[in-house]
Order: sequence, then C-alpha cells, then structure tokens
Amino acid sequence: MSPSLKQNTQSPIPADLDSRFRILKGKLVDPKLQKAVTASWKRLLMKMEEEFAAIAEAGSSYIPIVYWEDIVKNNYQLPTKTSKLFQERGSIMVKGVFDRQQIDVWFNELQDFCKEHPETAGYTYPNPASWYNCFWTKPQTEARFHPNMQKMMNIFANQFYVSDPSKCLLDLDTQVAYADRIRIREPGTVASLSMHVDSSSIERWEDDNYRATYKEIFEGRWEDWDPFNLDIRAYSTEDLYEDSGASRPTVCSSFRTLQGWLALSDNKSGEGTLKVLPNIKLCMAYVMLRPLFWNDPASGNIDDYVIDVETPKFPGAEPSYGQLFLSDDFYPHLKQKETCISIPDVEKGDFVYWHTDIPHEVDKEHNGNGHSSVFYYGLTPLSILNISVLLDNRKSFMANKSPIDYGTQLTEAQREAEFQGADINNIHNLEGLRSMGLKEFDEFDATASAGQIRIRKLANEALRNNLFDKEKYLKEIQQ
Repeated sequence: MSPSLKQNTQSPIPADLDSRFRILKGKLVDPKLQKAVTASWKRLLMKMEEEFAAIAEAGSSYIPIVYWEDIVKNNYQLPTKTSKLFQERGSIMVKGVFDRQQIDVWFNELQDFCKEHPETAGYTYPNPASWYNCFWTKPQTEARFHPNMQKMMNIFANQFYVSDPSKCLLDLDTQVAYADRIRIREPGTVASLSMHVDSSSIERWEDDNYRATYKEIFEGRWEDWDPFNLDIRAYSTEDLYEDSGASRPTVCSSFRTLQGWLALSDNKSGEGTLKVLPNIKLCMAYVMLRPLFWNDPASGNIDDYVIDVETPKFPGAEPSYGQLFLSDDFYPHLKQKETCISIPDVEKGDFVYWHTDIPHEVDKEHNGNGHSSVFYYGLTPLSILNISVLLDNRKSFMANKSPIDYGTQLTEAQREAEFQGADINNIHNLEGLRSMGLKEFDEFDATASAGQIRIRKLANEALRNNLFDKEKYLKEIQQ
C-alpha cells in the first residue's frame, strides 16, 4: 500500500509564468535523475511530517537561545551545541547583547528623530504601518558599529564557509553595512506581510549560479545540501530585474547570509514579534522542488506524485518580487499555522538572526500593551555583489539620503526633502568606516586568505574609481 499524507493536500493550479520559463523548468533536473528526484520528494514529505510535528509540539522552545555573556566567556565563540542547533534550525536568539539602559537611550533618540523629520521617516509619527524609512540616524549608526555588534557579526559570519578560501572571492571576516529600515509597531496594528523567504524569488531557479547553490536538491540528494556553504552562492545574482524601473519594496540588492534585528522593546509571542519555520533544509528543499511537484495527487498517496519538467509553473514566484507567496494554497505541506512559531520572549538588547532561506513572518496582530520595535541589521559579507552596495553606502551616507533599495520608492520631491541624520562622527572605529566605504580595506593582512585579499583589492579599486563591473567576476566560480 502506498504511503499517504495525513490529509488530502490537493492545491489550486498555479498560474503560468512567461513561456521562457518552460525552458527553465526543463533545465532543473537531468532526465537521468528524474526518478531519483521523485523518490527524494517522497522522502522529503515523509520527513516533513515527522519534523514539523516536533516543531509544533515544542513551539518557541524549538528556537535555540544563547547568552551574550556565555559567548564572551567562551572566547567569543558560539558553543558547539548551539552552533549545531543554529545550523539545523536556521534561527537563533542572542540574549543581552546590549544593556537595557543603552537601548532606551537609542530608542528615545530614534523617536525624537522620527518626530522631528517626518519627511524622512516617511510618515507622521506614530506611523500606523510600523516601518520607517530611516537609515543613517545617530542611534542606528552607533548600534551598527558598536564593538559588541561587530564581534557578534563576525561570530555568525563564520558559521558559513567556502571549500577553498584561496580562490573564492568572498571575505567572511569583513562586513559591508546594509542599510535597512526600522520598525516601531504600536499595539493594535495589523501586519499584512505573509510568510515568505528573503533574497529574491524566481532568481533561485532562473539565475545559473543561484540554481547551482541547490545542486544536491535537484539531483535527488536534498539531505546532502549544505545551506552554510557559500562556494557558489557568493556569485549568485539575487536580483535579475534591477533594471525594471519599478519600485520593488520587497527586493534587496545585497547578498545577505543572515537577516537579523536588535530588540528595542520587551515583547512576548503575539505582541508584534517574529515567527519562523525553523528547519532550513526541509523548508528550502520543499520550496525548490515544489515547482516540479505542484500537482498534488487527489488520492493523497505520496507514490502518486508525477514530476513536471514541462510547464512554466513556479508557485508563488513572480519576477521582480520577493518570494512572498508561501501560502497554504501553493505550499500546504509547510503547515504554517502549526509550524511557523513565535520566537521566544524577547527583551531589550536581545538580537535575533535567521538564515535568508528560512520562511518567516511577523505576528498578524500586536496584542501587547507597549510598542514592538527593532533595528534591522543583516549580515552582508564583502563579496562581488556587495561591492556595489559599498559604493552606494558611501554615496547615500555622504549625501544624507536613502540607499538605493529605498530611494527608488520616493518621489523626486521626497528625495529632495529627506534628511537621514548621517554623521561620520557617529562611526567610532576603523571597521565601521570600512564597511561604509569611507576607508579602504587591509590588503596586507597576513592572516587573510588569497581570496579575501583579492576581494579587498577589488573593493579598494572600486572605491578609488567609484565604479565596479560585477558581471566581469560573476563567472569565476570554483568547482
């Protein structure tokens, strides 16, 4: 008897993309491996049933927690057990990175800025939509370049790796600042952003390098895929539609390994905080294979799935947008109502990281009594794609304007009126200045690999010339 799903999961038929995506669908799986991939899909669904039940039962306790003081005592290293859990679950909470008094100082300064510069914040304070377009204010800048933050970023950057550091054009020890918005969410506000994954949409399948990141999944070996290996991902183009001319608020121009935020408030589950589906390998294997197995058998029997390598159907993926549509209609096996769990209770000064392949959302409603506020700080290593981010950082910071990902959302009048509060005197160390493109990188570091030195040289040259052609280097993938 064929193994069955616990319920009939037959889904609506997704719309077709442009006809060129038929060709793309045919490229995903070698014809000789179609049987292996079909078998791997069946293994995946069975494993999801098992693991997701454990997540639903554990709830918030499934998210690993580590205390900053314990990291410090461990010579600024993540404990081995915690590192293993983080790499399995793709998310983590670091408690007490900053003391509460410092957080209160920063938040009060932030509020004052939003009130005084509504033309910059984007809305009259308070903003019913929660997000403010502030990027370079004094509190954001001081927090971003605080020694605790920089040490933590280095610790988590090195949870990732490349197989041959002498060749790969990537420097995990060097961060490029990615300017992101802030959130000040008041009680009673409703969020509309559904469960999604960061770092693009159709590009995961369409870009040759990005697709190769998931090579093992498309060979029927999803168990062997390592989401922390960056050999090819460092060369992936996550925005193939940057020249579309449209305002695309869900698209990020940088290459991020992790997204994260610093808590500026105390919040419990249901109080406007983050929810994640914490199993990176199962979730992403499912998302990547779903276009091949979108047609759920009416029988509910796993053995009745048939691989589709011919139609231009990529459920929930839409060119020029992020992967925003991980709905129950198209991705029912994620069982998001049970498995997308709240992070543990968060306190001022805590930090939360999640892998950019982790499905996540925010509480639909904020049922608490106080605000739910954060500074967003992703991990953006020095890489081919992020040299352009570095150049834009310097330009927008010195002009006191929004960075490129957000400036395109403003009218000409709004761009002229905004004042971001940028001040170089708020950056108190050399690494902070380097991450903003305000100082050159060390090309003579005896501890750095050949790949690190080369990417630093390329970045320095770009800073001197104020120009960089990324396409020239994106094909330099070391197999």
